Amino acid sequence: MDEETVSGVRAALLKHKVLWFRGQCLDAASLTAVASRFGTPTGAHPVEPSLEGHPEVLPLDSEEGARADVWHSDLTFQERPPLGAILHAVEIPPVGGDTMWTDMSGAYQSLSAPLRAFVEGLTATHSARKAGGYFADRDPTGGEAAGRTAVTSSRHPLVRTHPETGERSLFVNPLFTDKVDGLRRRESDALLGLLYEAAVAPERQVRWKWEEGDVAFWDNRCTMHYALLDFGTDRRRMLRVALHGDKPAGVRDS
Repeated sequence: MDEETVSGVRAALLKHKVLWFRGQCLDAASLTAVASRFGTPTGAHPVEPSLEGHPEVLPLDSEEGARADVWHSDLTFQERPPLGAILHAVEIPPVGGDTMWTDMSGAYQSLSAPLRAFVEGLTATHSARKAGGYFADRDPTGGEAAGRTAVTSSRHPLVRTHPETGERSLFVNPLFTDKVDGLRRRESDALLGLLYEAAVAPERQVRWKWEEGDVAFWDNRCTMHYALLDFGTDRRRMLRVALHGDKPAGVRDS
């Protein structure tokens, strides 16, 4: 890709939040090289094993237990969650296995003005422990990496200001957001439930039917995603590279 193409893709990502490219043929090295044009690749995952010989590439193979059938933004328990990720479809089941994304900026805009003003001043704790035993099941170290990650947590604003566009979006997700700081548990659960309901309204979702060779590139700072687990015993195999992100800034930090 020349610089003009890279700039065009970057601008399209900021505008649309998720992009797709049909008919690509990328091995692990070229997938990492593509990702490197848009940022610095992270390690594949704090717990799950990387592809052998490619420490930045996370293989997501249904035959090895990979699944993502819950709405989430990637690794928000980290102090600096990924900017985004590039996902390449290697093997797709004949039926099912679609991925959905939802627009967290649209979710924020859908709230009433008084509620927006309230949540803009709040933070929430995001914890790897909230994901339950999933990471332990995927840990090749026999539990050491999962145990270390389980105690990792970070506080992030409920409303995040995008570092490039200045756009505001909700920054919570059911997989990792444990509790709104300062609220009682039942108050937190009620507020988060309301925000999740706004986030996954159908008019804010897009659903992608994968074909082998497809590449998706999404902005993790202002979207959630969900991979449908509806393909039975058929195989779904993907490769993913994530990009280093920044510390989320709230409305009152900007």
